[in-house]
Amino acid sequence: MNSLGLEIFNVYKSVIPSRIEVVNRTVNEVIQSVINIYSNMDNDLLFELKVVLNELILNAIIHGNKEDKDKFVEVNAAITKSNYFLLSISDEGEGYDYNFYLKKCSENKDVLCWNDVEEKGRGIKIVKSLCDNIRFNEKGNKVFVVKSLEKHYITSEWSQKIFW
Repeated sequence: MNSLGLEIFNVYKSVIPSRIEVVNRTVNEVIQSVINIYSNMDNDLLFELKVVLNELILNAIIHGNKEDKDKFVEVNAAITKSNYFLLSISDEGEGYDYNFYLKKCSENKDVLCWNDVEEKGRGIKIVKSLCDNIRFNEKGNKVFVVKSLEKHYITSEWSQKIFW
C-alpha cells in the first residue's frame, strides 16, 4: 500500500538517455512489464498505451530536454489492484505552460478538429483523449497519467462527435 491507500504493483522504473533511438525499446519494455502483470490486454488497449507512452517520452526528450544527450528522462509505470495503469514521466527541462494546452483541449471537445491547436499541443490532446486523468507538476516537466485497463465503451454522444 502506498500513502494514498492504493495497492500498487510497480511494473517499470528506468532513467533513459535523451535519445530518440531509445524510445521504441523503452515503450516495448514498459508494455511487456504491464503484460507480465495484466495479461487481459486487448489490441485496442495495447495500442492506446503505446501511443501514450511514445508521445510522452518523445515530448520529454524533444521538448523538455531539447534532445540534449547529456540529460535524462525518468519513466515510472505501475498498475493498481483495481486495474488502473499509472505513469509518470519527467525530464530535466525548464518545464512549460501545460495549462495553456490543457485549456485548449477542454475548449475544443471535437476529437477530430485540430486546427486551433498548435503542432506542439496536439500530443497532449491525444494523450488526454486516451487517458482517464492527466496532471503535471507545477514546473511542467513531469506528467502523471492514469488510464483504466478495463474496457471502455464509446457512448453514443461521443460516437456522434467522431462520425458526424
